[in-house]
Amino acid sequence: MPALALPMLVELGIEADIAKIVHVTFVILATLTLVNFGLTLLYPQGLPFASLYTQIRNPLYFLGQDNGIVYNLLSLVGLNYVLAAQNYSIFKVKLLIGDYFIRLTPRIFIFNVISILSMLLVGSATGLLVISSLIILLELSALANRKHNIWPLVSLYFSFFVFIIVLGDSNPLVADFTSLLGRDAGFTGRSLLWEQALELIKQKPLLGWGNNPEIIQIWGGYFSPHNQLLDIAARGGLLTLFLYICLHIYVFLILGKIPTTLANILFITIYCFLLGGLMEAGVRPTQYIFIALTYYACLDYKKPMI
Repeated sequence: MPALALPMLVELGIEADIAKIVHVTFVILATLTLVNFGLTLLYPQGLPFASLYTQIRNPLYFLGQDNGIVYNLLSLVGLNYVLAAQNYSIFKVKLLIGDYFIRLTPRIFIFNVISILSMLLVGSATGLLVISSLIILLELSALANRKHNIWPLVSLYFSFFVFIIVLGDSNPLVADFTSLLGRDAGFTGRSLLWEQALELIKQKPLLGWGNNPEIIQIWGGYFSPHNQLLDIAARGGLLTLFLYICLHIYVFLILGKIPTTLANILFITIYCFLLGGLMEAGVRPTQYIFIALTYYACLDYKKPMI
């Protein structure tokens, strides 16, 4: 997947058939997802003939491990909706119910269900919340037949960051919310990692500690901050974090000005990548595919803005 991001950026420069590139990427992801899902069902305790693969819920690491699986599923679902919006290589069913025609897209339904079931099998609450949010937002957007106002969602994201990450389990609202979900207020130890990450950022705020993903020493080992923004700031400093935030605000501003279904899909997908980043560190390479497709959305609107 990271290898596909660079050719896409190159092809964008010569205005090639981007839809075909998206379709090829989707086919690769769909194939890996189906194989992984099938093997997980057949061998729930892992593959008995493959001693190198010990992850019980994801025998061959096709999609990553634990919460990391959701990022590839986000790409799968997002690209599926992108292709549907462009009517590219996708089959639709038209049903007459009473006096109304209902258009269904079987491939959308199938991979949405598989994505949700995959996260249930893995047992990832974060992954299930993120993939469910993506599907719900996309479907609500399609039903409303209009664009979301991006700024309430962006404000909600930063509110989550402040109340959950910065204030942590000292915030009674967080404790009440997590108790409703049957989770501990420390998010399985993440609150301690967030506190340690904030201390590291205070020590080297400008340039950070360098590109080491496991920077926090705790519990007899080294761990990542388990939050995307804290991870970027701890490793690359507040300067890198500022550039990362500016990139996304710029992309959101562009997508917010394009009144098309494609622009809405791209915004929601990128937003859900960021939502998953509240509980996991690192920037996923597949996230940049959707950022790069912003230029494609501009061409689709026939009003290039970048």
